[in-house]
Amino acid sequence: MPAPRRPRLALAGLVTAVAVEWAGATAILPVLPLLLRHRGVTVGWIGVAMAAFLGASFLAQYPLGRMADRIGRYRLLELSLLGYAAATLGFLWGGPVILAIACRAVQGVAAGGADVAAQALVVDLVPARRHGRAYGMLSGAQMGGMVVGPITGSLLAGLAPPLVFVAGAGAAVAAAVVLRATVRLPTTARRPGPPPPWAPNWRLLRGVLAVAAGGGLMLGVYEADWTLLMHSRGASGWQIGLSFALYALPMALLSWPAGWLADTFDRRWLSGSALAAAAACAAVYPFLPSASLLIIFSAVEAILSAAGYPATLALLIRSTGVGAAGRGQGLYASAQTGAAAVGAALGGVLFALGVPIPFVASAAVALGAVVALPWLWRGAGATARPLTAAPDAVAASPPAPPRTEPVGHGRPCTCRPGGTGPPSGGARRQKAATPAR
Repeated sequence: MPAPRRPRLALAGLVTAVAVEWAGATAILPVLPLLLRHRGVTVGWIGVAMAAFLGASFLAQYPLGRMADRIGRYRLLELSLLGYAAATLGFLWGGPVILAIACRAVQGVAAGGADVAAQALVVDLVPARRHGRAYGMLSGAQMGGMVVGPITGSLLAGLAPPLVFVAGAGAAVAAAVVLRATVRLPTTARRPGPPPPWAPNWRLLRGVLAVAAGGGLMLGVYEADWTLLMHSRGASGWQIGLSFALYALPMALLSWPAGWLADTFDRRWLSGSALAAAAACAAVYPFLPSASLLIIFSAVEAILSAAGYPATLALLIRSTGVGAAGRGQGLYASAQTGAAAVGAALGGVLFALGVPIPFVASAAVALGAVVALPWLWRGAGATARPLTAAPDAVAASPPAPPRTEPVGHGRPCTCRPGGTGPPSGGARRQKAATPAR
């Protein structure tokens, strides 16, 4: 796959595009339910429209991951951003509630494709030994957008609610323009052949998927019950918004150190400990007596679990290999989104039975996943650690011609001089939770 001419500029462009897209996407979240309610849509149908995002994203992420490996991650990311912009503008047309549900479903497909493609595109831009830092930067971009977006959306809604949707669509288009100007990968629009066979390192992948499911389950509970929990402690609207902002802000500020940790220490330990810290916080939340303590503790959770995102994503790439990065990201995202849908569906029912039940139950499941990780990852060994002398995923200059003399494995060797050849069957290279947008 051809590499970008300026890898640092390309990575900076990807990070900027993700930040812009997330700011625009999260800007519509506080406004969309109110807009639908103003148009006479019942609360039940509003719930269906919001759930359509998660359902469509869950169904689409794995197929879109496979598509990313086939047509190119850059191409899928660009198409997803433009699709998200079109679906966002669709809310301005009014019409029956089924149109709103369809627009939200298309948003879910496009957002899922954008996340999968952006995370897989990292492997085309940076060397394997720096995957943790790159994913840390990507996490910081997402959380930074999440801090800015809802505030901007609320301000625009005060002027005219339709402006929020115009701004959300414009942000997606602007992100695509940034990609076109910086990443410069038009030649990767289509791979020269089919993607490599699906042969993941299941010793790593099964643990990564357990982390995805455990974190996703807690995410779904928060989607359904966090606002209800804050209200039960007497929180006002601005305090609820502040709790989201003070969770996202430390994640954004700590993104680079978190990525450095993922490139320096054993990523399995970082991923598991971050999930354990998040589960412990989830179990404590319903027993805190005030909204102020909930807000403070959410920032503490962000600090304790910040390293989990880049470490887990880098482990995912190791488990699937660079050539199947899109498919791996799609599988991870599907596991996380599916678990989030289950958590959201059960969260409201369990909350009605008792405020602590959904939080403690989801925390127990996540801790169970943490306890199972040593068994799931048994035998993974050093393959879970960052590479210290890996060949770059980005070539600084045109590649040298391949050697063609036969070697011991009995086939013509395509290794580059001074480098390494294609990974054999046992050698693999090596993806917390994100809100519905």
